Amino acid sequence: MEKVIGAILIGIFLGWFNLCSYRLRAVLNKFSLLCLVIMLLCLGAKIGCNPQLLDKLSLLGRQSLFLGFSIILGSLAALWLTIKFLDKNFEEEEL
Repeated sequence: MEKVIGAILIGIFLGWFNLCSYRLRAVLNKFSLLCLVIMLLCLGAKIGCNPQLLDKLSLLGRQSLFLGFSIILGSLAALWLTIKFLDKNFEEEEL
């Protein structure tokens, strides 16, 4: 775990002081997307190999859906409150 946290801190340091070229950032962006896709693929394979988890997937799916929507609505409410209280000149645009 220390290696992961150390890598994240080094990445933050490199990004904070703008030590990476634009070309390197583009390569790292593609690399991180590839790693994310591989990680999600492995996670799906692990779920698919667990028969106990597959039996409870409908229950877990409903709970996950509810939790996901709750998080999205809470984030939108926090954003709205932040804009309302921090930006006194904020006016809603008409569509």
